[in-house]
Amino acid sequence: MNPNSVKRIIDWTLYAVTIVYLLTGLGITQYRITERLTFGLLSKSFSLNIHENLLVPFLALLSIHLLFRPIIQIYSAVRKDRAGLTNNIL
Repeated sequence: MNPNSVKRIIDWTLYAVTIVYLLTGLGITQYRITERLTFGLLSKSFSLNIHENLLVPFLALLSIHLLFRPIIQIYSAVRKDRAGLTNNIL
């Protein structure tokens, strides 16, 4: 898979999780408005459950998003070094 497509998937997933995280936070603090706007789908207790369970995925996606470019650069450098070593041995 292309690194650009992986980055794009990570970015859009982080965007979606951030939107849901914000909406559920709003559903906890302003539950009367949120319940009315979502036709009762997002109650206060349901918002709290989702909000609490999204913290770890949100932080993991944020970390991957921030560290993706350095990880790819290190991977490319190691791959290039291995290719150079293989060519030197042969």
